[in-house]
Order: sequence, then C-alpha cells, then structure tokens
Amino acid sequence: MTREEVLSAVGTHLFAEWGGFVVARDARLVRRAAGGIWLISVVIPASTGDVFVVDLEVDEHGAMANPLDVDKILEAARRPIETPAVGDDPFASPDSELSGLLGDLGADEEEEAPPSTAALDDKALYARAQLLVGKGDNESLEKARLIMPRLLQAPDRRGAVLVWMAVVERKLGNPALAVQHLEAAAREFADRFDLVTLEKLSSLSVEIMGPESFQGSPIRRLLDDSRERMRPIGTIYECPQLYGVGRDNEDWLGDHKVLHKLEQGKALVREGEPSRTVFVIKSGLVGVWLQNGDGKTSRLVRCCFPGWLLGESSVLVDDDPRCTATLRAERPSEVWAIEASSLKKFMKENEDLRHRIAATKQLHGIDSFFSMHETLSQLEVLVRDELLGCIQKIEHVDADTVIIAADETPKVACLVTKGELVVHDGKPGKKPPIATVGVDRFVGVRDAMHAISPATTVVAKAGSTLALLSADLLRKIAEKSPEHVIAVLERLG
Repeated sequence: MTREEVLSAVGTHLFAEWGGFVVARDARLVRRAAGGIWLISVVIPASTGDVFVVDLEVDEHGAMANPLDVDKILEAARRPIETPAVGDDPFASPDSELSGLLGDLGADEEEEAPPSTAALDDKALYARAQLLVGKGDNESLEKARLIMPRLLQAPDRRGAVLVWMAVVERKLGNPALAVQHLEAAAREFADRFDLVTLEKLSSLSVEIMGPESFQGSPIRRLLDDSRERMRPIGTIYECPQLYGVGRDNEDWLGDHKVLHKLEQGKALVREGEPSRTVFVIKSGLVGVWLQNGDGKTSRLVRCCFPGWLLGESSVLVDDDPRCTATLRAERPSEVWAIEASSLKKFMKENEDLRHRIAATKQLHGIDSFFSMHETLSQLEVLVRDELLGCIQKIEHVDADTVIIAADETPKVACLVTKGELVVHDGKPGKKPPIATVGVDRFVGVRDAMHAISPATTVVAKAGSTLALLSADLLRKIAEKSPEHVIAVLERLG
C-alpha cells in the first residue's frame, strides 16, 4: 500500500467507527524483521491542538494489528497536555551554549562570523573547515579538527570527510589516528562498492602505514572483497536462487529473460509502485533506497552486486504486489528482467525454486530491518552480510518451545519476527516468567557468540516465528572481527 492509500483506508475506517471524533494525521513507514509496517498517528482534534491517541499498526496488506478501542481514547483524553519548556530548543536563543561555541570558531578569521547558529548550515561548516585546512598551520588544523566531526552526519559525504580527517591527523603528527579514520572511510566506500575511491584511499594508507602493515590491514581486506564481489557474472544461472534449478534444461528460462543496460542514476522501480518484474544483476551496481519515516526522503541502505536477485515480491504476493524499495543503478549496469507472470509458471512446476525465492524475500526483509536498526546500522555491509549468513532458518512454532535452555551452551541465538518469547529464571516451573521479548528483538547473541551458558530459559510462545542464528557461525564472526564489531553484536538484545 502507498502512503496515500493507507491514510485513506484508515481515515475511512475511523470515520465509520467513530465519526469525526478521531482522525488520522500522519503515516510513517517502519522497517521490521517481518517486513514493512505503517504507523498511523490517530489524534483527537481539539481547539487547543491535537491530542495524540495511538499509533495504529497497518501491515502491507492493510490489516490492522492494534484496532482502536474506547479505552485508548479515554486514556488519551485524560492525559495531561504537556507544553514544551522555554529553552528546550538550542537554536531558540542566540545566547545558547551551542550558538556561542559555533560562533567562536570563526571569530578571529578573515571572513565575517555567522550571526547565529541557525545561519551556520552544513555548507558553511564545510567551507569553514576547507579554509582552515588550506592554511595548513597547526592552530588552523586544530580548529578544523573540531569542526569535521559535525560534517559526518551527512551519509553521502561521510567517507570523504573521514579521509579529510585522516589527512589532518597526519599533518598534526598522529599517524595511528589517521589510520583509524582511513579504516572508517574504507568501510563507508566498501558499503557502496566504490572501487575507484577505495583504491585511492589504499594508496594513501600505504604511504602512512607502510606496505607490510597495509597487507594485513582491514583496508586491504575491504578492497579485495569489493573487487571480488564486483566481478560480472556470465549467465543468469550464476544467480544463487536460479543456480541448479531445472539442470536437465540448461536454459530453462529461454526467451523469458531480457538483458537491459542502465545508465548511472537510472531507476529500475520505485518504492510503492506496482511490482511486476524480477531482476538479476549481471554487472555494475544497483542501490536499494528505502523511504525514511517522513515518507518524503529516501536513504541508500545497500548496494547490490552481480548475482543478486531483486523484485521477488512480484511473484510471492498475490494481491496487487508493490515494490518494497526503490532500485537505482549506482553506476553503468546490466540487469536481466524476468516478467513475474512467466517466472510464476516455472515456480508452480518447481517447488525448490519457489522455496528459494520465498527464502530470499524473508532475508531481504531482515536485511532492510538490519539496515535501519539503530545498532546494526553502525556495522559495515560486509559484516551485516555475515550476520545474515548466520541465519540457519526461519522457524514457526505451533506450540510453546524451548529455544535456549538454562545451564546449557546455546546452539542458536534468535530474532523474533512474530509473536513473543518468555524468559524464565532457571528451568520453567510454577513461577511466572521474569521477562517477555517481543517482535524485532534479539535474544542470546552474546551468550551464543561467546559460548556462555545462561542462567535463564527462553521459550517461544505458540504461533511465534523466529530467525535462528547459528552459534558456531556467530563465534566465527567474533574470532575474526575487531573489537568495535563485537561490541555492537554484544549489545543486541
């Protein structure tokens, strides 16, 4: 469903049930492990301003998870109206601490200092840092060092700013810190498979750390991995989902596939549009862009390399399938296009193909969830791919099932995609559980990764669906990963 469709449907439903007493004000798309879900803000319109009632959850098929009832409305009506305290906005007063700090940065320079914090936007900060770095003296470089971290908030420029920060640290005589910035920059460019910039960054790294140290560095590993993944594939059947299917007929797709050449920046599909085609990347790079919660802006969450299958919703959703993301060529690319109607015929005849593509949809949904996750989004794409590779299976439980037992080394960790887990102190008994774990939460990652026997038992409630992650594979990630990656994974759950 599109933003407009879901707002219209919920608005119609609310009017039929409650008249004009409550209205739908906004719709925000949220990524969850089981797929996208719309949050619809419902309010009571009043002369003193809207009174928030609840965020209704509506799935991609239009089903409402938490229907509005009288209790929710009464709770909202009784809730005291909060007014923001004066001074909450750091930009409200030109005398605020932040305003003074930013103003001081340029007070003794040739150009006029900005009159207020609000006027000192991202472009002004960038120009300020550029001027200071250009001067080259230690005092100017120290001031530039204070400005640059503020420029890291722009995702599309973060890698370039990190390289800039590395150059400044090198000039200030801090090679170890310069290398740290270069490694962070390399992760940014590797996320986008920007080989040209990665190669330039590698040359700078060799100058700073020396050829021998560079050989075993994370930067070299990222460069090699990116080069390998960017190799074009020769035939469509090198795609993992299609490989080996119908081996008795090598070209079983026949004329049902068409190869398209795309210029850089060309969009294959846009989020929310009808989904009618499955794509396989032959060469180049295709970016996956997801809408932010505001529904107006999008964010690049992944670059897909040769061999990736995209657009699987078109053959797995029966009723008016919609694109769950915008797909755009990030460089000149070639993709095979397969009409959904044609591929559905092959799927009816081949159960293995049907299962592979269904599993792909589940993993792509979890990948989108990882990309938007507050903690996991800090990791580079290659690490997130390894974490996805730890998923043994997506399991639905029909009866209460023990997932992790007390005093035993866990064989799995899990992510809840539907339902809930209950946690018992020791073995389950007559005592009530000490905690419950809901959708989109992880359990047992730290214990599985470090082979720690927990003191609690985790039970999946009947009707729950879980993504089970192999403890052995999680340990392999921990054994080869730097400390910051392990710290991120330990915080899950």
